[in-house]
This record gives sequence, C-alpha cells and structure tokens, in this order.
Amino acid sequence: MNAMGPDVGRRCAELERVIIHARSHFTACALVTLALLVYGCTGIVRTDATLTLGDIAGETTVVEWELLTRFGERVSQRRVANPRILACLLGYLKEAKAAGLPGKENWAEYNLSFELRGGRKVRLRYLVRDLSRCDPGYLEFPQGWYEVPGQFNILMEALTEYPGGSEDVDPQDEAFLRRYGWTPAFRINTLTVTLPAEFRHRAGEYPVVLYWAYNNELNRDVGLDLTPALGRVVEVRMYKVAEALPEFMGPRREAGRAVIVRYRGEIVGAWLDAGRHWGFACSLRGRSFEEVTGETWEEWIPLLIDPEHPVEKELSRLSPDGLIRRYFQAVNAGDHAGAHACESRRALAGYLFRNMDNRSLYNSGYPREGNIAGFRVISVARAKHLESGLPAGTQCYQVVVDVEPKEPIAYDSRRQQFFIEVRRETDATGWRIECIGTGP
Repeated sequence: MNAMGPDVGRRCAELERVIIHARSHFTACALVTLALLVYGCTGIVRTDATLTLGDIAGETTVVEWELLTRFGERVSQRRVANPRILACLLGYLKEAKAAGLPGKENWAEYNLSFELRGGRKVRLRYLVRDLSRCDPGYLEFPQGWYEVPGQFNILMEALTEYPGGSEDVDPQDEAFLRRYGWTPAFRINTLTVTLPAEFRHRAGEYPVVLYWAYNNELNRDVGLDLTPALGRVVEVRMYKVAEALPEFMGPRREAGRAVIVRYRGEIVGAWLDAGRHWGFACSLRGRSFEEVTGETWEEWIPLLIDPEHPVEKELSRLSPDGLIRRYFQAVNAGDHAGAHACESRRALAGYLFRNMDNRSLYNSGYPREGNIAGFRVISVARAKHLESGLPAGTQCYQVVVDVEPKEPIAYDSRRQQFFIEVRRETDATGWRIECIGTGP
C-alpha cells in the first residue's frame, strides 16, 4: 500500500471530525466505510486490484485468519509467522488453480489476511466446506476465484489442534518421512517412553502393549522392528504431516501424525497414527493393518494372549450372562482390573485414545473413578432383536441395574438399563464385552 500523502491525511481527519458529530450511528458507520474505501487511510487492510497469487505466495511473512459466523461474528482467529509452517501453507497456495465461482453450498467463510514484505496487508475471502475434510478451498482474488489444495485446510485445522507446534524438525526424520511421501509440517512433541518388555497382554492390564504391538506390525512394512528395543527407554518424536491419510481412514484423513521412534540414536520405529479418539492408522506406505499383516484384528489378537493365564481360563468358562454379572461384581468390589478383564482387547484399546491430550501418544491409564459406588443387577436378558447389523457372533443383552452414587445429587439410587454387546474374543478365552451403552 502506498504511503498516505498529506492531502489524503487531511481529508481523512476531516471525515473523522464529521463522523464524531454524526447524529446517526448508521450514518457514522457509512462514513467510516466511505473513508476506508476512498482514502485508504494508513493501517487499513484492503485488496489491491493488481494483486496476484504470486504476490501472496512469494511475499507473505505472516498469515492470519478468522472464521465469519452467519451472525457476522469473527471467531477462531489464528496467526502464523512460523517460517516452516508458513512455507508449507504458501507452498500449497502456489499450487492453487484458477476456478469458477464456487457453487451454492453450506460454505464456512473465512477472512485470510496476508502481511507482505514492506508492511502491506491484504485480506481475501476464503470458502471451505469443512476444515476437517480434505476437500479443496476457494480463495477470492480481484481477478476471480482460485481452488486451493486440501492440504492447506489440513494445516489450518492442525494449527487449531496444535497451537504450539514447533518448527524443530530433525533433518534425518524429515528425509526418512519424505522417502515415503510424507511432509512433516511441524513437531508436535518429543517423549521419552519405556517400551513393554514383551508383546503379551494379560487380562485386566492397561493396554499399552496393544499400542506398541499393533504399530510394530505397521512398522515392519518399512523394514523396521521394535523387538530389539523391548523393555528399553526410547525417544519418540511426533510430527504433524501435511498430507491427508489414505481414503480408508475417512472421515479422519486430516488427523495424520508421523511417529518416529529412536533407540540409541537409530530409527527403529516409524508409522502414522490419527491422534485422539482412535489413534491406529496406517504404515508409512499408506497401507492398512489388514494389508500389512494379511489378518483381521480378530485373527491377530490371539498372538498377544496367553490362554493358560489363570484369569483367562476362569473367564473362558463363563456364559455371556455370567460374564456380564462378573463384570458388575468386580466393579462393586472395587476390582477395576477384574472388571476390565471382562472387556475385549478391542474395547480396551479405546481407553488408549478416548479424550486424549493430543500431544500424547496415548492416555497413561484408565479414567478416574466417577461418582458411582456400585450396581445391583436386577436382570440380564438377551435382546436378539437388536443384533441385526452387528458383527457376526455378537450378542446383545439388556441389563437393568440399580445405580448407587457415592454422593447423592438428586437421588439416592436410580434404576437404569444398559445394552451390552458381547463376543467370543478367541475360541480359547471365550466371551468378552465389546460395548456398553445406555441405548440400543
């Protein structure tokens, strides 16, 4: 933006004095708008009609954006000055292509502001269906619309999720990831972790073993193996990758994180995960667990279980009804390991990622106890009418209980029903609880 000359400055000042004495708020707003558009006072963000995509991609030193709600509010403001992240964002802008006017959809609208070298600022309108999707966005220039690659949106979403991302990316880690087509946009965290002593999970244990055993299968897809480092302290580096995860990872393709594991300075582990909610993702070759191992979860999980373990043998003799009652008995006795032993390994894996701090690999333990002191089981009845659509071999039970809180809030006890799905985890270890819900 050109410097404001003395004549323009004088006229801006005159308009400001008029605005101050304006009788109508509407008139004042209109005059402010007129002053900004006509006289271009210093500090005002505006779009130069000659601005090009090359200007933005080549001269930007800071990017800011804010979401415009349907009520005209400006929220979710973000600012990027980190050179590495900025370079990634601008690199995707360079790939933008001229496009027609976007169709009428339920667009989310953003203001994108670019601070260019020399202090000039420009603001452009940006439309995207949903930042968490990997569809392209649309950026409006004076000359028309440009379609921006979905990776731009992925990074925008990531900066919301990881506001403290570091540009400290190890060159060797980056070279290794780029070998398989992944770009580490920024480092999420660095952790020191002790690996489990073996890939064996015992009933009731917190399922850290499942995390490492599952990902080591993905790890082998690129010729690496964690086995020599079992029981040892390793360094784990997590990076946000700019690319979308493979199609089979929908609808969480934007959540990809690269995990690099080093032991004695050497890379012994590398795979992609998807952060909280359900962290398992794919190998660096973009292949699923089933593609890498040739097995489903159900076919693979017996490798991690010792069917001769006393708890496994005891549970293997229970019917679905008996297993459910055993679960509630353990809860009432404060035997949390015993209660979790009644759950399947797939159900236990959910505890690793549920409500996880996304700077972590997984949660450190089971959630804390709530306000429930115990349950009194009233009835357990199979609900065959609810089994349609469930995985083969799954049975559903309607369980009615009296819930007793530790500290009464609005009641001393309350009758409640649960719907519990059970399935044979392996032929040798019998039934396990897959899911506990409060509705069918």
